[in-house]
Amino acid sequence: MNRGRREQLARRYLRLRILLVGVAFAAAFVVLVGRAVDLQVLKQDKLAQLARREFLKRVKIPPRRGIIYDRNQVELAVSLDTESVFARPVAITDPRGTARKLSRVLGVSYRRLVKKLKSERGFVWVARRVSPAEVRAVRALKLKGVGLVTEPRRFYPFTNLACHVLGFAGLDARGLEGLERKFDRVLRGSDRTVLSLRDALGRTIQVEPAAYASLPEGHHLILTLDKNLQYRTEKILAETVAKYRAKGGQAIVMVPQTGEILALASVPGFNPNVYGSYPPDTWRNRAVTDTFEPGSTFKVFVAAAALASQKITLEQLFDCERGQWRIGGRVIHDTHPHGRMNLADIVKYSSNIGAAKVGMTIGARQLYRTLKAFGFGSPTGVDLPGESRGILRPVSSWRPVELANICFGQGVAVTPLQLLTAVAAVANGGVLMRPFVVRAEIDQHARLVRETQPRARGRALGAREARLLTAMMVRVTEPGGTGTLARVEPFKVAGKTGTAQKVKPGGGYSRSDYMSSFVGFLPAEDPKVAVLVVIDTPRGSHYGGVVAGPAFARIARAALAALGVQPAPPVTQQVKAGPGQTAGAASPEPPAPLPASRDLKELERMLAAGRVPDLRGLTLRQVMELARRAGTRLEIRGWGRVARQEPKPGGRLAGRLELVLLPPQGEA
Repeated sequence: MNRGRREQLARRYLRLRILLVGVAFAAAFVVLVGRAVDLQVLKQDKLAQLARREFLKRVKIPPRRGIIYDRNQVELAVSLDTESVFARPVAITDPRGTARKLSRVLGVSYRRLVKKLKSERGFVWVARRVSPAEVRAVRALKLKGVGLVTEPRRFYPFTNLACHVLGFAGLDARGLEGLERKFDRVLRGSDRTVLSLRDALGRTIQVEPAAYASLPEGHHLILTLDKNLQYRTEKILAETVAKYRAKGGQAIVMVPQTGEILALASVPGFNPNVYGSYPPDTWRNRAVTDTFEPGSTFKVFVAAAALASQKITLEQLFDCERGQWRIGGRVIHDTHPHGRMNLADIVKYSSNIGAAKVGMTIGARQLYRTLKAFGFGSPTGVDLPGESRGILRPVSSWRPVELANICFGQGVAVTPLQLLTAVAAVANGGVLMRPFVVRAEIDQHARLVRETQPRARGRALGAREARLLTAMMVRVTEPGGTGTLARVEPFKVAGKTGTAQKVKPGGGYSRSDYMSSFVGFLPAEDPKVAVLVVIDTPRGSHYGGVVAGPAFARIARAALAALGVQPAPPVTQQVKAGPGQTAGAASPEPPAPLPASRDLKELERMLAAGRVPDLRGLTLRQVMELARRAGTRLEIRGWGRVARQEPKPGGRLAGRLELVLLPPQGEA
């Protein structure tokens, strides 16, 4: 083939390659244009959503927890705005220098700070909830990549007051103990979700500090506790524990007719503001979670079973064997030797032998039915977490010696709250109530969301038998009884002492460790409060009447004062005759009757106009709704229906309206 032919073929081959390359480029261009149209036009919304998902991250901001008030609207737990220090390591050029300066003003570990600031993370906490002085120091440093954000912090203004009831919340605003845990969803409310930027590795780059402002707020709780009475109860209990060098103790004050808990104290306590500084064992609310053998306080319920059975008359005598009685290979002892005694004397002088013989007479099944009716072996249903059901074994497992032991409070275990609730049923004419500490739930605008109504769990004892049992319990505090140190003159006290040997870890009973208790109610003829005091392992003396009785008297007196209970006036009294009157006897003025149905709209108009309407007889729900609509500030004391108000009806309203609420007579 000549040279010209070869060159011609080469040129054709070159043109063919150029054509093929051109076609390839054209095809690629068409594909790229098509892909671009697909991405930019057809799939624009979907891809934009994917991009936002990749570079935007949803961050949950914890809300501001609701306030917990006592029954008189005193704040027991609040959320305060505090500053927290954060850093963005990706924006810090000198991690060691920054860490050195922050460590100096915040008192945090330099090594830990260096490790955090050297990371490639977009957001790290340096210190949470710092003091105002530390905030000023951090701002003065003007460090690049370091900032401050506002966070809510749970604060308990009265430190350890009611600590076991309130509990505490953690750094993430979640309740961890007590009511903070039980009502976490109510107090916490809803989290706020905000968007933050993140890099290609999924690390948070920035969260706007404004996201922490105007945080959502949970609902508020109004408790049945009285702050001042709670303080007095805790102080008296702590003094008693210290006096007898005891391991601890519990005290509870309750309204028998409703189940409202006015005070609940446990020693040792803790400061929920710095709960991490205390052993976890101190966080437990032992009045609800822990059980103990009740000892002689259980004789109240043996007497209740005897009255309910009608197998024993009030005059029937039992031989107390001069202080020693052998049964089932075991000898039962009395503290003091006694001869023949009736049921009332067995309760008054607290005879173990007499109680055991009463139990043998009525039988195990009758006693078991009565104990179950009083709520033993079952939770009380209190609105506090961690409640124990106690220990009450099936009656089929009771042998004679075990029946005898149960009659004086051994071989059975109860919580302090169970024991007080059962005794309160005697004060309430035999009706067992469910105890509670949360009186109402209100929203951020003070509107009533939920109100706790007293609820009867059943009838534990007939009304007649309850009156007879009350009279027996009164004799315990009269001269010669075991509870004379629990007297609260001039009121009559119905109560019972308890001195129980503690069970040893390896089995059997200790000869040196006791649970000393006193439980009762007053005034006996018209009970207003029921009180329990339990002292764990006192030293020097261990008898319930000596150790717990005086503390009971002091707490009971404080409770009556808090409720405004005064000694009953004489039935008749001399009055000075006025014009046209005859001098002689006069009865005290009866209380004003509850008003009939009321026009709430008219009451609302009067409040809005600055006039004081007659609110007597209205419920808590009604007065709170009226006040909300009219924009009136209230100060409420007590529970039930409005009994007194200040200013009086018909006057001008200047400032807040003070109301005193009381349960109507006979309301359960």
